[in-house]
Amino acid sequence: MWNNNFNDYDVLPPENINDAHMPVLLLCDTSWSMNGMPIQNVNASVNRFAADVCKDPKAAGLVDIAVMSFNDAPAIVQEWRPITKMQPVQFSAGGNTNLSAALDMAVKKVRERGHLYEENGIEVKMPYIILITDGYGGDVTAIAQEIKKRVADKKMQLWVLAVKGYSKETVAKLTDGKRVFELVHEDGYDFTEFFDLMAVSVKAVSTSSPDQKIHVDNPLKKEGTNLKVPDLDEWLNK
Repeated sequence: MWNNNFNDYDVLPPENINDAHMPVLLLCDTSWSMNGMPIQNVNASVNRFAADVCKDPKAAGLVDIAVMSFNDAPAIVQEWRPITKMQPVQFSAGGNTNLSAALDMAVKKVRERGHLYEENGIEVKMPYIILITDGYGGDVTAIAQEIKKRVADKKMQLWVLAVKGYSKETVAKLTDGKRVFELVHEDGYDFTEFFDLMAVSVKAVSTSSPDQKIHVDNPLKKEGTNLKVPDLDEWLNK
């Protein structure tokens, strides 16, 4: 199993415990096919994402984050902590793509943080799992059913940035085609716009009032956008 350069296994308690909190789990593919420019850009984008959320003082006090990587097996890179306590990541790439095991662990980690909130009387805002992957990842049938049930029950949302080489069948099973993006330039590895969107969405959700309708500008309507929604119809209709 290939390891990353930094691991922090200390779970840190949430801050501002009288306010609702939003757990966000970053799930990053570090298999060998992500070596080079892709993994460098993942590092830069993840670190910029955290810094961007922290620019909003209110969101910074309400968002808790965990970071996972996966190749042959999933690994905890940073345990749950306030996003202000997140350390910069420096992923390295190697190994294969065990997406099923990674998602299974990610869902468990999100539930774990939710239980901590409940035990301490903290309201839970919509949890996010943000996945970036370029691989196949094995049979995801079982975990896909669990994810789609939790999404339908409004207990989490899964966002996916699907990078060149990914399995459309796998992503279709996991998402029903919702909240999935890929890059307009298939050969490119500029993840900036996707993580900018995630930062805007996280800030909006984490700081919203209970009855507030959340609006985030559609990045696909921007001129020169680097994102597009993939055509998964062939796999969604199977």
